[in-house]
Amino acid sequence: MKKYTPSVKNNNEKKQEAVNELKALTYRLERGKHSAALEAEVVSSVLATLKEQAAELENSVGTGEENIGVLAKDALAQIGGLKKAAEGSASHRFEEAAEELGYTLGLWKDVLDGSTVLETEEEVKAARVSRGRRLLDARLAELGQIKASFTENDKRLEKEIAGLEKDLAEYESAMLKEDNERRINDIYRQIKAVKSKIDMLNVRHGNYSACYNLLDMIYANAREILQATDFASEEIAKAKVLLNIDKLKKVVVDPNKAIAVLKKMDSEIKEIAGRTASMDSKVFGLDSGASAVSQDALAYKEELMRRRREKEGLEHTASAENSDIKTEGNKNGVL
Repeated sequence: MKKYTPSVKNNNEKKQEAVNELKALTYRLERGKHSAALEAEVVSSVLATLKEQAAELENSVGTGEENIGVLAKDALAQIGGLKKAAEGSASHRFEEAAEELGYTLGLWKDVLDGSTVLETEEEVKAARVSRGRRLLDARLAELGQIKASFTENDKRLEKEIAGLEKDLAEYESAMLKEDNERRINDIYRQIKAVKSKIDMLNVRHGNYSACYNLLDMIYANAREILQATDFASEEIAKAKVLLNIDKLKKVVVDPNKAIAVLKKMDSEIKEIAGRTASMDSKVFGLDSGASAVSQDALAYKEELMRRRREKEGLEHTASAENSDIKTEGNKNGVL
């Protein structure tokens, strides 16, 4: 590949080429020129972000000395990848392609603004990972706040339910003491109203609890990925899928949004488990993916148990013999 030579003219040409491609893509998406299988919500979100990113790049001004060759090449290739994803049926692939492009456009803007210098492919790759990690750390913190809000709502509902249960107990006690038929009917209506409130709040309480558990599982797995010492680009992609905050925010009204993320997480965990089982099989001759205990391990455990029983039996026999000796000695007047 011919080495890129930075200049005001060359940089502006590359920038305008990318902006034109972005505008053409947003035009197609606005006109519905994409797969009907894609989620409308995802397409709208990607479209709005692309328009914003195109405008930001177009308005960025550099000195002409910035080496944006690698970034321009990556961005144009990723725009092509996004076009292809728009014709597919997987919304998550379309979303991931848009996010990848967004990272590159953000880096390009940073270079033109003078906030960073990226000239080689290695530098661009490292910067993309660093930028991706910062954004994902922020998403993880936001998910932690969402979890905290569920906990607060759960506590608030628990307090409300406890208060209504006291009201119910009071009404039921009053009914038992009441002889007046009119008053009994009044109290019964109050009891039914309170029970309806308790039932409604219990449903919401259960929903908050279930949603919290979903988010907590996602949070725990995403945090583990982000805390990994070797943070590869492949792991960034996995964390991005888990930390889709827009979907997770809607978990209360649409738990399926979080469940879709969980299914993706579950498949990845199973994949990890499969790799672990394969490694164990090669190194130790064990299959850690199976739920049943291996026969060798079971036989070893049984042998250990047999030895322990044998040892305990010997100790018990020795103790009994010592006791008999002491007893016989006492009978004979021997201390």
